[in-house]
Amino acid sequence: MARRKLGREPEIGKRWPYKTLNYLAPNQLWKFLTWKSGGNLPDAPFQLGKVLSDKIRLLILLPEDFQQVLLAFPVVQSLINDLPGSEFLLLAPQPLAGFLGALFGTHRVAAIRDEDFHWGEPHFQEMLRTVAAFRPGMSINLRRETHPLMHFLVRSSGAAMRVQISGGIRKPFANIFLQPQDPVNHLRRHLLALRLWDFSERPVVPKWSRLGASPENLKEAFACLAAKGLRPESSRLFLWQGVSPQRERELFQATVRERANQGATQALVVITATGPLWNAPPPPQDLILSLPALEVESTGLLLGLFAQSARSIGTNGPLLHLAGIADTDVNGHFTAEDEPWDTGFLNPRFKVSYDLRPD
Repeated sequence: MARRKLGREPEIGKRWPYKTLNYLAPNQLWKFLTWKSGGNLPDAPFQLGKVLSDKIRLLILLPEDFQQVLLAFPVVQSLINDLPGSEFLLLAPQPLAGFLGALFGTHRVAAIRDEDFHWGEPHFQEMLRTVAAFRPGMSINLRRETHPLMHFLVRSSGAAMRVQISGGIRKPFANIFLQPQDPVNHLRRHLLALRLWDFSERPVVPKWSRLGASPENLKEAFACLAAKGLRPESSRLFLWQGVSPQRERELFQATVRERANQGATQALVVITATGPLWNAPPPPQDLILSLPALEVESTGLLLGLFAQSARSIGTNGPLLHLAGIADTDVNGHFTAEDEPWDTGFLNPRFKVSYDLRPD
C-alpha cells in the first residue's frame, strides 16, 4: 500500500529493518542512494575519445526482457569483436544467464536474481563485490527502465563513464546521456551506444553476426525432424509465441497461405517452445491437428533447427529474433504496431511483411 501511495516500484528492501527504505519519499530515497554510492563526490575528468581508443573494462546492463536482449545481441557482439583486449561484464537476469553464457562466454555473464536483489540481501552484496572487483572504466545501461538499486550498483562500481540510453535517467548515477527520438526502433536505440566510439580512433561498426550450431545440436535437430518423417531441406518452421490468440491465428494462417502460394511441398513444422525462456501456451489443437509439431526446450536444439533444418521462419516475437541470429532466412509477419521490433535494416536475411490478415 505504501509503495503504491508513493508511486514507485519495485521495493528496495524486503526484510526488516531494510524494508523501512520502502517508506522513504522518492527524493529522500535517491539522496540516500546517492550518499551510500559515493555519488556526492565529483567525477574524475576524462576525454571520451582518448579513453575509448584504448583497451577498456566495460560493464553492460542488458535488458530484462528476452526479446530486447536478442535485439541487443549485435551491439554486444560488435563491441566484443571490434575491441580486442578489452574486458566485458554483462549483467543479466538469472533465467537468461545460461543462454547469454552460450553466446558470449560464461566468464562474461553475471546473473541477477530479482527475488534476492534487495538492500541487505546476501545476493545484493555479492553483486556489489562482483562489479567492484571487475573495476569497470565504463558502464552502458541498455535497459528501458532501471531499478533504483541497479543505478546504485553502477555508481558503486567506480566506473568513471556511466552511459544511460533513455528511461529512468538519474544524476549522478549516469553522466553520459544518449537520447533517442521518440518513438524509436528498439534496435536503433541500442545501437546509439556504438556511436560513442565515433569519437575514438577505432569506431565500432554495427553488424549482425551469425551463429553456428554445434555438431551435437545439428544431430539432435535432424533426429527430431526424422522422428516426424520430415526432411530438413524441405521443412518450414512456424514458432508459436505468446502473443494474443487472435494474433497467433492470423500469423499461422498467413504462414499456411504463403506456403501454398509458393507451390512448394515443404512440411510445416509447428514448434511449441517451452522452458524458462519461453513460457508460451500451446497452440489450439484445431490448428495443428494435421500438422507435425515439435516441442523444444533446449536453446541449442533451437539453434540447430534454425541453422540447418528450415528455409525460413514465419512468426513474430522473441523466437523470431533468435532465428535472426542463426544461419537461416527469416520472414516476419508484422502489424504496424510491431515496427519497433523490425531489425531488417541491419540483418539482410530478415524480411518483414506488414499488415497481413487472414482471408
